[in-house]
Amino acid sequence: MSSPSSTSSSSSSFTISSSTRPSGSKGFMHMPAELFDHVDSHLSYEDSNNFKSAHPLIDIRLTSNLIYYDKLHLSDDEDDCWISDTRGRVVPRRFNANNASDLFRSLENLKEVTVIMKDVNVKNLQAMGPQNNFTECTPYTPGGYLQKLFGGISPSELHLRQLSLHVDIMVESLEDVYCLVCPTEDLKFSMNELVNAEFNSFIQISICCAQIRPTDETARNYLLNGMQFALKHCNEIGAKTEFVIEPCEGYVDMTVEKGNVEYSFAFFYYNPTICDPTPEDAEMPMITDLSPVV
Repeated sequence: MSSPSSTSSSSSSFTISSSTRPSGSKGFMHMPAELFDHVDSHLSYEDSNNFKSAHPLIDIRLTSNLIYYDKLHLSDDEDDCWISDTRGRVVPRRFNANNASDLFRSLENLKEVTVIMKDVNVKNLQAMGPQNNFTECTPYTPGGYLQKLFGGISPSELHLRQLSLHVDIMVESLEDVYCLVCPTEDLKFSMNELVNAEFNSFIQISICCAQIRPTDETARNYLLNGMQFALKHCNEIGAKTEFVIEPCEGYVDMTVEKGNVEYSFAFFYYNPTICDPTPEDAEMPMITDLSPVV
């Protein structure tokens, strides 16, 4: 999904130096509110906060500048992080991915959250440890993407309709994966925190490997054992589970459903018939529904 073109991205935060600030508020009192709205509409979330902090009257006039935003799109591509109003009353606004948790608290009418991660590094030990920034997380980060996203906010505090997390990891060979284990951090969070939430949650994680090598067998078996163990545990807590193995296609998939959560993890080798669209598919209209295909 391309980022909205109606909002410009700035390489540095918007600031007003002390030398440009008026000595009093009289000048601001005579400036039309529409001028502040117009300036603010071109700013990112972070720059807007800086703009509001420049003067109390600006802060007052822009107090409700986020009220119409009901959709949040988060990605590891900085140009693809934005909030929008699905009814088109205000223009989309960009934000820094690492401030997503702040937006959860700021957007009182937030209804839909979509997270798409593609530039994921699983090549070293660091991929398995805690991360300070959301964009550095992996499916193996303690707590997963979801714990980092919520940032201590209880799902019961939100009035979402849908949360979607899509993580697509592409590696050249299994030698590029530090440790090929079944990712369960987001699964555990969703089973513990989101099953009884008032919104639907869809979590899709996949690892696609470009090359098949004879030495892959041990790593694949280790992965399969981990998937079976995770499914066994989920089955014991009352979840509906499904396990699909297609040896000829080099494909394995697990699905867990419980309450308002649907979680899936797949590992597969690159196959043009699966990964690349056919001419017929390419001519089909774009599907805007972000619900996962089961």
